Amino acid sequence: MVHNNSALDPRNEQPVTPATAPADVLTFHAPAKLNLGLRIFPRRPDGFHDIESWFVPISLCDTLVFRKAETLTLKLTGLAAELSDEPEKNLVGRAALALADAAGVAAHAQIHLHKLIPAGGGLGGGSSDAATTLLALKHLWNLPISTAELSKLAASLGSDVPFFIHGQSAVCRGRGEVIEPLPFHRPLFAVLIIPPYGTSTRDVYQEFDHQAAAVDSTPIRWQEIARLSAAEISAAIRNDLEAPAFSVTTALRALRDKITALVNRPVHLSGSGSTFFILSDQAAEAESLAETLGHNLPENVRVLPVALFARNPMADQR
Repeated sequence: MVHNNSALDPRNEQPVTPATAPADVLTFHAPAKLNLGLRIFPRRPDGFHDIESWFVPISLCDTLVFRKAETLTLKLTGLAAELSDEPEKNLVGRAALALADAAGVAAHAQIHLHKLIPAGGGLGGGSSDAATTLLALKHLWNLPISTAELSKLAASLGSDVPFFIHGQSAVCRGRGEVIEPLPFHRPLFAVLIIPPYGTSTRDVYQEFDHQAAAVDSTPIRWQEIARLSAAEISAAIRNDLEAPAFSVTTALRALRDKITALVNRPVHLSGSGSTFFILSDQAAEAESLAETLGHNLPENVRVLPVALFARNPMADQR
């Protein structure tokens, strides 16, 4: 089934900006991201893996509304059935508590999170929500905290969170905290294919270690790739977690093969899965591909055309 395609913004930029009035209520949109290619390097002594990946914000967003309040409370709607509304057990709540602790203020806010980004899909929704919470509460609480300090807090919350603080297309290395902006200047779109199940990032990484595949250390010329067409980008990128993800969640391989047969285009896994994507240079083509897939895939598979953008305007609210 093709769901609401309002996430597709042909202007290649975020369509909605934060509310500024009244001053004690702020509305922010937290974008998902795609991994355009992902290389994984051997396990480090601390148990983590270094990565190298091109992260790009996309126009599928969660929405967060922040209000001044006497306590810290969370309200969850949308695709949030599996999330806790207890602040200590929710990444948004933990971000609010970490910021309050760092700034020496009381964590007083009412936060309403409406989720459209599925959990466990490799789209970074939880990390984006956490980063957006840091950015928004900095304003709501009027805190004199720098971007560097926010980035340090973000890194303590999760590997992908710093990317969403900076909010722009970038090559991310290390655990994801080493961020090198990678601008692109041509329209890029994608079709997301989101199955009704997620994947366990931990299990996929464990399977990667078990498979012990040879690591290709050849430098990738990201600046050149960012200037290419969608078809050329598709040919240039690869995901080292794809084979482990197919081993952990066997239904993914069958779904990828079915998508490929339907559209005869390269199909990529985002991160550790479970979301697939197909790149395109044209909004109309992305919509057409989405329509074809929506009519031929099971109804519980979400198909959504989206725009990729080089910079998320939320980052300008720092």
